[in-house]
Order: sequence, then C-alpha cells, then structure tokens
Amino acid sequence: MFCPKCGFENPEGNQFCSRCGTPFAAGYNATGYNPYTPVPHYDNGGLIAWSIITILLCTIPGIVGLVYAININKCSTVEEQTKKISTCKTWCTVGTILGILAVIVTVIGNMAN
Repeated sequence: MFCPKCGFENPEGNQFCSRCGTPFAAGYNATGYNPYTPVPHYDNGGLIAWSIITILLCTIPGIVGLVYAININKCSTVEEQTKKISTCKTWCTVGTILGILAVIVTVIGNMAN
C-alpha cells in the first residue's frame, strides 16, 4: 500500500502511514486495489530530444510534441500517461516527416536553379 500523501510503501493492513502518519480511508485496500499507487516515472529524455530536433526542422508540430513530452510525468493515471506518450510520438512523427519533406523540396528547388 502506498501512502496518498508521501508515497511511502506501507505493509498491508496499516491504518496509518508508517512514515507521515496519514490515515488511510476505510476500505483503502480491501479489494486489493490501491487507488494511490504512484504512476511510474517515464524517462522522457528521448521524446524531448526528438521534439527539439523536430522544432529545429522548422515545424510547429515539434512544439506541440515538446509540450506533451514535458508533461508526461505530471499525469495522475497510467492511462493518461500512456495517452500523452502516444500523442507526443504522433506529433513528433508528423513534424519530422513535414520537416524532412521541406528540406527535400528546398534542396531540389536549389538544384533546379
């Protein structure tokens, strides 16, 4: 059981947190479900780097991807975190493709001159 206030893992059956003394709600873990299980930390460094590269390719979707990448670890549920990761990857993919297409068009245009 994890404390809703400090996140400390307590032994099953505790009515109060062993670290901070926060009381657990009645039926807190009666069914085996712990509503206060912390959302795992996601290492979003790769997504942040990808977003920045997309921004450097002069595409606006990189900015949207960066906002999602920065906010991944602020989610309150795993489902919300997974959705933000997926959305970030989508925006970065779109931005990367548009950026590469813009570079190709520019190079071909310069070669034609």
